[in-house]
Amino acid sequence: MIVLLFLLMVPPVPEDYRLQIGDEIAVTVSGKMNFTYSQKISPEGNVFIQSGGLALWSPGAGEIVPAGATVLGIVKVLNLTLEEATEVAKKEFRKYFKNINVSITLMGFDDVVYVEGAVVAPRSYPFFPGRTARDYIGLAGGPLKSGNLKDMKIIIPGNKVINGDLDAVPPRNSVIKVPQSKIYDWKDYVAILGGISSIVYFITLAKNTWGEPK
Repeated sequence: MIVLLFLLMVPPVPEDYRLQIGDEIAVTVSGKMNFTYSQKISPEGNVFIQSGGLALWSPGAGEIVPAGATVLGIVKVLNLTLEEATEVAKKEFRKYFKNINVSITLMGFDDVVYVEGAVVAPRSYPFFPGRTARDYIGLAGGPLKSGNLKDMKIIIPGNKVINGDLDAVPPRNSVIKVPQSKIYDWKDYVAILGGISSIVYFITLAKNTWGEPK
């Protein structure tokens, strides 16, 4: 159930995306045998072909039988598209099951994209192929009023830099930097002063409660 709910939430994957080590995929077998399971692509670029997952049942009988995962084989999917990986897995599955269909869906990644600088919530965000710099900045709550998107930079591993292109697609483990404008917006000053006021208030409260430190 968790796998199926997740599949409804993930954004579409570009057709030309090629699977990488650490990517998590969901494998669904349907037809005379029905089951779904998920796993991450191994450091060797492989995934298991197995005979069970969340559940295994016979649609005709309508009886659900819990299935332990029995490994039937291993296939290499590294650098394949989802369509290519599906065909490879389907060929292997059909050695063991007749009259079935196989589908592979990309579920998630180990990698992130970092959003830094003048945004509401600067931190790391999950990488997903096809997301643009604009998308990641949106995930970070958008720029502050003083944020300068025109001079935004994407720093790609290997020190390659893309300047000011919000529609660029950052690769995994990139850093998006949104600089401050030279002139701060008054709302940013209010936010900064509000934070300082809170700190001063709590220091004063502590002194009144416990006295000066000795």
